[in-house]
Amino acid sequence: MIWRLQFKTLLPLQIIGYSITLCIGLVLILTTINIYTDTKPLLEKETDVFKENAVVVSKKISNLSTISSSLSSLRGKTVNRSQTYFSNKEINDLKSKDYVKEVNLFKRANGFDIYLDIKELGLRTDLFFESIPDKYIETNVNWKWSEKKQLIPIIIPKDYLKLLNLGYAETKKANRIPLLSYDAVKSLTGKVLIESPKGKKHFLCKIVGFTEKINSILVPENFINWANENYGEKKEIKPNKILVEFKDPNNKDIVKFLKKNNYEINKQDLEINKLTNIFKLSFIVVFIISIVILVLSIAFVILSINLIFQRNKITLINLSHIGFSLKEISKFYNYIIIGCTIISTLSSIFLAKFIRTLYIENYLSVFGLSSNVNYTTFIGISTLILLISFLHVTIKRKIKEVIY
Repeated sequence: MIWRLQFKTLLPLQIIGYSITLCIGLVLILTTINIYTDTKPLLEKETDVFKENAVVVSKKISNLSTISSSLSSLRGKTVNRSQTYFSNKEINDLKSKDYVKEVNLFKRANGFDIYLDIKELGLRTDLFFESIPDKYIETNVNWKWSEKKQLIPIIIPKDYLKLLNLGYAETKKANRIPLLSYDAVKSLTGKVLIESPKGKKHFLCKIVGFTEKINSILVPENFINWANENYGEKKEIKPNKILVEFKDPNNKDIVKFLKKNNYEINKQDLEINKLTNIFKLSFIVVFIISIVILVLSIAFVILSINLIFQRNKITLINLSHIGFSLKEISKFYNYIIIGCTIISTLSSIFLAKFIRTLYIENYLSVFGLSSNVNYTTFIGISTLILLISFLHVTIKRKIKEVIY
């Protein structure tokens, strides 16, 4: 009888509205999280050894004035090497720009020769080493070197492996070299010899990563410092390329500045960073909108409950006076509101999983990524438990305020 009486106090449209908005908000939240977690491996795959928004800047050789006294037949086609270097003034000018977060110089081997020998590849060649600050290297790369640890980790351009597989491996001299994947190359160990008038020293080396952003062979910064100190020459190293980290790669002034000074970068770097930032920003915006919808639905049901209780204040007080406890009075409203919450949450979990099935198969086949662990059910159930706890306490408190 008490439930029949309490049922007449409800406003069905408000309860239905709460259920629908709650379901929409949760579907958006769960779908956004699903797409982000499914896409995250792709973002990690596309990002290079470099930190986001960091690009290599160099001078355009084609736009430099040329001079060659020794190669008169190539006059007009050779470049004065000194013009490829950055002066302190140019570096400071770049640092002063509002859109530049940080500028770092490449360190390179100074006055000693380097030789590489990887027996499995039949590769014996002269080599060059450069380094950038370790903070720009991905944390999942084993990028540590010490004098006690004689193994030098190396990062090489991806194009080098393509040249090896599709070019050098096809020559008669190297026809016994198998085609190698990135993982296979990482399993190989080579030998490095550094030699200078101060002496020579042998090391082991291992390729630990690949990069598409820079055509250079990278080693840890502390190795370059140690080698230059013990085997190098005490002469100034002039930088011919610098590593620049931008605050916002979308800033139009970046392209204008680079063009004005005849600097060049790999435009693909900025484009990837732009797309990545836009992609992440889109997720943040959609996620915030979803949270707002969810919060508004909860606020809506609380206001509805408060309105119901205020309109039926006398009925609730009379129920209390004739002996019904606060728990008994609130039980009906708890069952109705929490029941709608459970139905909406479970429906949102089902819909979010259904939406994921619509894109995940094509997504996996196109991008060649394995399916991630899906957190839809876990997040949905966790949200449901929090909502039930919150609504239970809120309903009880509101009735108590009306009765007492």
